[in-house]
Amino acid sequence: MGAKVGGKKGGAMADINVTPLVDVVLVLLIIFMVVTPMLSSGVDVKLPKAKTAQEEKDMGQNLVVGVKGDGSIWVDKTEVTKETLVASIDSQRANRALVLKGDKAATYRQVREVMDLIHEGVPGTDTMLLATEKVKDEGDK
Repeated sequence: MGAKVGGKKGGAMADINVTPLVDVVLVLLIIFMVVTPMLSSGVDVKLPKAKTAQEEKDMGQNLVVGVKGDGSIWVDKTEVTKETLVASIDSQRANRALVLKGDKAATYRQVREVMDLIHEGVPGTDTMLLATEKVKDEGDK
């Protein structure tokens, strides 16, 4: 970086050098583009659709338990078994809300078994949030 010195008068020029500003903004833009997809919690699950769903942004503040159609159970991005589910939730919970994502292909029985295991094994889980995808109305664009 250098400063421009006025011609024959010897004074400093009043021009602003925007190159460092552009460099910093581009680096921040790239960082946000890389980090933003990582903010969603849990394993990717094709959620069932619901008309009455309320939209909330998940910025990683919730502990997500996912149940896939093949019967696999995930706590955040780690696959667990039914036997290790409660221990995994206990170790990661730390007063975070519990969100249950049931795959569209999963049966009600599979999701309900996981809910029962959590309710019986993890103290203080009287409330679980169920994740769904909101159905788009024709008026919504």
